[in-house]
Amino acid sequence: MKLLSFTLCTAAILLGSCKKSTEKQTELAVQDFVRNRISDAKNYFPGKFRYRPYTKQDSLLYLAQMAQINGAPAPPAPTAADTARIGILVHHNYRDEMRNGEMIQDSGEYVVRPNGEVRQLVAESVRQKRMKQALQPAAAGQIR
Repeated sequence: MKLLSFTLCTAAILLGSCKKSTEKQTELAVQDFVRNRISDAKNYFPGKFRYRPYTKQDSLLYLAQMAQINGAPAPPAPTAADTARIGILVHHNYRDEMRNGEMIQDSGEYVVRPNGEVRQLVAESVRQKRMKQALQPAAAGQIR
């Protein structure tokens, strides 16, 4: 009986370890996404990946920032119920070698949904810079 239990446990562990971890699946999804959008897929060299949970609240805040940047109406404000996780936010650094041999360092922010769908976001640093620019004309108009 102990031998049977040991065998079943070992088989379960082996089968479980064959399945790719969520982090690895997320990494592969982002790599495929980036590889299909750069100059030449064979010249894509992935670097670091950083992960954090992405919630509906994060998504609504992102949409609000983009609306502010584009002068569009803001989406509804997030509520306490909007803390459900809807994906994984991935910060990814990589190198892209151009046809002339020049190496370009780049990075991106992506959301990977549970179904594997990848969405590229405008990077936080770019959003903050654009938000400051969007606010400057409004502030300049008030100073008279």
